[in-house]
Amino acid sequence: MTEVRYYVSKDADRWKVRYDDEDYSFNSHSSAVLAAVKAANRAASLGHEAEVLVQGVDGKWRTEWPSA
Repeated sequence: MTEVRYYVSKDADRWKVRYDDEDYSFNSHSSAVLAAVKAANRAASLGHEAEVLVQGVDGKWRTEWPSA
């Protein structure tokens, strides 16, 4: 089973979701997280282990949404 991870982080005045070496830009934290969770949920429905990780102000990553 393939592990799929979506990384949400702040990039200057925008938020980005990184997946498969591509960045997707969003205006807000909530819209970035929502998009990442929707994508992860789709991946999980196809049988992948999926996870959304969000970078905190301390630079550490925390799991926002796990498929398992």
